[in-house]
Amino acid sequence: MADEGNAITVRDLSHGYETPGGRLTVLDCVSCDVARREVVAVTGASGAGKSTLLALLGGLEPPQSGTVRVAGRDLAVLSGDDLAAYRREAIGFVFQDYGLLGQLTALENVELALTLGRVPRARRRVRARDLLASVGLASRGEHRPRALSGGENQRVAIARALANTPEVLLADEPTGNLDATATVAILDLLAGLPREHGCTLVVVTHDPAVAARADRVLALVDGRFGP
Repeated sequence: MADEGNAITVRDLSHGYETPGGRLTVLDCVSCDVARREVVAVTGASGAGKSTLLALLGGLEPPQSGTVRVAGRDLAVLSGDDLAAYRREAIGFVFQDYGLLGQLTALENVELALTLGRVPRARRRVRARDLLASVGLASRGEHRPRALSGGENQRVAIARALANTPEVLLADEPTGNLDATATVAILDLLAGLPREHGCTLVVVTHDPAVAARADRVLALVDGRFGP
């Protein structure tokens, strides 16, 4: 399948779960393309399939039917070490609840991602400091999450997601826990990532202000993309 120019190519993707009441179809024959360095917002009501789509793109769940190609990889054929390498090297994750380790400093949280990415020790501290500086936290590296604001913690999480130079960044409600001021700052930061770091950004959101900052919006309605 040709996906030249695309970071993500999805074709006829269906996915569901067995429930006591029968099978629940979450995604129903979904297809889409996302260009390299594009910012795409995926919107929809609760239960529309947004987080399931993000999990499939991130290799957290295997596709049940259809094709998912991300960063040149066919996710249906990846397993074991190859799938772990894909998640470690090609994808960066940003979550609503930050996902930082409370016992580590901001710098150590970013360094941990570099350790998992097998970056040599001599380079880890330098890269972690550079990444924190790039998200406006050059002076906050020795602070632990509890000493940082919500917006600052999300900046640390974004720096960590960028640690191994991912081709695609997946963000699940990245401003859901933030106040209005912090939301604007994080949106400004996210919008600049494709230009500054060369990555593609897919953000799941229910917030119209977040969707308005994307290059394109894909609206999920009952498991399908609407018009």
